[in-house]
Amino acid sequence: MYSNSIYIFIAIYFIMAVVWCIAAISGHEKYMPLVEALPEKGYTLREFYTIGFAILGWIKYRYESPIDRKRIAQCRIAYGQKYGLFYYTVNLAEKVTYGYTIAMMGFILYPITGEVVALIACIVAAIISYWFTDMKITDIITEREEAIAKTFPDMLSKMALLINAGMIMKEAWETIAYDGNGILFDEMQATVEEMNNGVPELEAYINFGNRCGVINVKKFTSLLAQNLTKGNSELVHFLRETTISSWEEKKHIVKRLGEKASSKLMLPIGMILVGILIMILVPIVSKLGI
Repeated sequence: MYSNSIYIFIAIYFIMAVVWCIAAISGHEKYMPLVEALPEKGYTLREFYTIGFAILGWIKYRYESPIDRKRIAQCRIAYGQKYGLFYYTVNLAEKVTYGYTIAMMGFILYPITGEVVALIACIVAAIISYWFTDMKITDIITEREEAIAKTFPDMLSKMALLINAGMIMKEAWETIAYDGNGILFDEMQATVEEMNNGVPELEAYINFGNRCGVINVKKFTSLLAQNLTKGNSELVHFLRETTISSWEEKKHIVKRLGEKASSKLMLPIGMILVGILIMILVPIVSKLGI
């Protein structure tokens, strides 16, 4: 026979389930065009994000907290100024959908199993899903910054050669921008388009550094703006010095990536060791039990 506390948990689950169903129905009608525009890669369960969108709409969430502003700025770097806010709202709706759904399941698993561990496990899983989804933005930013930092020294080397050969900065920039592939060169091409559309050259370079979001690149564009007025000889010297420091940074990045790869190997190795220990200990424990 159920205790009164069990009935309370069942009632909470019933209320949450009703809210979930209403959010699913109303969200599907209102927000489905938004989620349909998302790519399949990375957004496999995007049809369910409409639940999170609906809940955020009901509570009139304003996206104005310090964390929101930080994440929106990161999304604008990762996805572009135009789509940054959109992808952040998608990320937040995804977090709300997963977190709410998993937590809701805990309130019915506890009455079914009679184990409070089931409820605690679902709440912990909801928190983990929220954190894991939030880390998607951080991972994208990190991968993007690493890709830019690894390409940056090669770009500087080419630029120093072209400037030394007599090219002006704007011509060298455009030549390199359309001669390479990758995030860094895409941003350089965007800078060329800005200058062609009337944005002052110095301002376009500063915008380039801000879009890349990498400290070394920001520092480079800031110093570049100062050195452009000093002539090609000074500019070549500046580019050579910057190239040397960028190669050192690239070495550190490669080293960090190697350490990260080796640390990832520790998890499967640890799981294998645990499996071996279980295989050894289970027969021993069973014999001791006899």
